[in-house]
Amino acid sequence: MATVVLGSQWGDEGKGKLVDILAQATDVCCRCAGGNNAGHTIVIKDPNGQKVMYDFHLLPSGLINPHCVGIIGSGVVIHVPSFFAELDKLQEKGLDCTGRLFISDRAHVVFDFHQIVDGLKEVELGGKSIGTTKKGIGPAYSSKASRSGMRIHHLFNEEAFAAKFRQLVEGRFKRYGHFEYDTEGEIERYK
Repeated sequence: MATVVLGSQWGDEGKGKLVDILAQATDVCCRCAGGNNAGHTIVIKDPNGQKVMYDFHLLPSGLINPHCVGIIGSGVVIHVPSFFAELDKLQEKGLDCTGRLFISDRAHVVFDFHQIVDGLKEVELGGKSIGTTKKGIGPAYSSKASRSGMRIHHLFNEEAFAAKFRQLVEGRFKRYGHFEYDTEGEIERYK
């Protein structure tokens, strides 16, 4: 049997709380969409009875259940540095995700320039801005929709990654003007 939790609107609907409740008896917990622009906190008691707070933004919260496998699916956009920062924080608090967290190689990557473009787009909209978190989620999905985005699997071929990445950034420079961004530094970061 599969249980699916989907939101019917953008925003805080309590999906995380519901997933947290359901994941206590779940073998697999998957994220199918979204990015690290939102999240929720789960508070549990450790074996000593002390409260521990876990903050989830990108990783599936079902990982709280030590028998649950977490999957980040192809519809999710992933800012890789934020992924590792979140994973490190969870593990520092005692949550062991070893061998039970998987990412689809078809998931799209959010790069730092997506975050910059997110802010530039808000400025461009002026008084009609939508109030994004400036985490680059919308621009990453725009890259995905225009078929110019990069997926996790692109990171495994350094030469092809670098060429495609430069082309992607140049396209954003043409659209938004040349903003301050270290293209070569970002390429090195992903080697």
